Amino acid sequence: MASEYLELVEALLDRVGHRSGNIGIVAHCDTATKHLEDSLPEACHAVHFGELSSLAGAEQLGLDGLIFNKTISHEKVVKEKRLDDFVKIALKSLKVGGTCIVREDLSATAEGKDVASLTDFFDVYRHDENGTHYGFEFYACQPVVASIAVKSNYFDLFWTLTKKEFAPVKGDMLTFRDFLDKTQYTNDGIGAYEYIFGAEFISPGGWDENLRVLKRFGSLKPGQKMLDIGVGIGGGARQAASEFGLEVTGMDLSTNMLVIALERNHKDRDTRVKYMIGDAMQYEFPENHFDVIFSRDCVQHIEDIPGLFKRIMKWLKPGGQVLITMYGRGAGEQSEQFKEYVKQRAYFLRNRDEIRKMAVDAGFADVKVDDMTYRFKEILQAEKQRLEDEKTDFLRKFTQKEYDSLTSGWNNKLGYIAADNHNWNYFLATKPLHK
Repeated sequence: MASEYLELVEALLDRVGHRSGNIGIVAHCDTATKHLEDSLPEACHAVHFGELSSLAGAEQLGLDGLIFNKTISHEKVVKEKRLDDFVKIALKSLKVGGTCIVREDLSATAEGKDVASLTDFFDVYRHDENGTHYGFEFYACQPVVASIAVKSNYFDLFWTLTKKEFAPVKGDMLTFRDFLDKTQYTNDGIGAYEYIFGAEFISPGGWDENLRVLKRFGSLKPGQKMLDIGVGIGGGARQAASEFGLEVTGMDLSTNMLVIALERNHKDRDTRVKYMIGDAMQYEFPENHFDVIFSRDCVQHIEDIPGLFKRIMKWLKPGGQVLITMYGRGAGEQSEQFKEYVKQRAYFLRNRDEIRKMAVDAGFADVKVDDMTYRFKEILQAEKQRLEDEKTDFLRKFTQKEYDSLTSGWNNKLGYIAADNHNWNYFLATKPLHK
């Protein structure tokens, strides 16, 4: 299946930014090595390494790119606690700006925790070399599409990483992905959220509300391509596929959430849905690729909304639509408690007029920005009441701390709404046909 190796090479070259240079290949079978080399452009020079130790002996090569094909599992790097050495060797072999592809087939265990632990390690590892801090800038963890199509294997994955010099950072949360997984989206926190929102969802109203929002697109047709930004644990993507027959790419930066979606889809084998760990402000999708782009209560984490709108405009097909629900800022004077809540969540809240102007400035047509705060209030009240009614059942699964956190959090949000601090906004727009 040569196409799987072509995927790796194309992902590498897209990040390298040119189709020439020295590319290291670490593969443990001749077939994989040959397919990878044959997939490279003629202007690239392939440098073969049969195993990690041979690459270690050739450090400071200044490679433009480096592909590891199942090296971690083949050499039992994790079990032997050599992951630190693996990343250090890869970093030393690449020039600054060089890109590394790490492919692993984790279907033998199909456990999201393996994906999460590797992603976390790649994302936060830093190596001090003569006072300079090097690490990998995490770009994406995504499936090998050929493995999904041929083997229904959703755990054949590859990471795309770029060597970068980093300034020293104080504290124990080095990246925004790391911040999300260590604060709002811990494993226990995700479970408690799913309990209150409903199975498969980490967004207000769960399945029923998400279906109402999706229907606002007006006309969704089987086979259309959707991008779901901030897909969470995957419920919205699965719903779009099952209810409308869409082909959905779901992306999220929280590894802890995304791997739950990955595990469930690997079990159910819905080939219409693919998940990836990535940042919508960094990852580059093809131009004119998606029929619709969707996001539920995620973009308030993004500071550069004009930049996001510009990217969405590029990715949508002419005539395509974008639909977003987002937390927003009301007209009331903000309380100190609300300001602290916004800061702690790392939110960047806008009002509806600001969102509308940003969309128009980006070139969108048929822009609609509606206030759904009344519905947000209804949902919060219903969820809070259900949690109180089911307290005994909740405490069988979670701690008193989680219960108290949810009840106080929902009470606080209702208070923010009453003070017109916290809004819930709906945004729908169309990419003009001439774009």
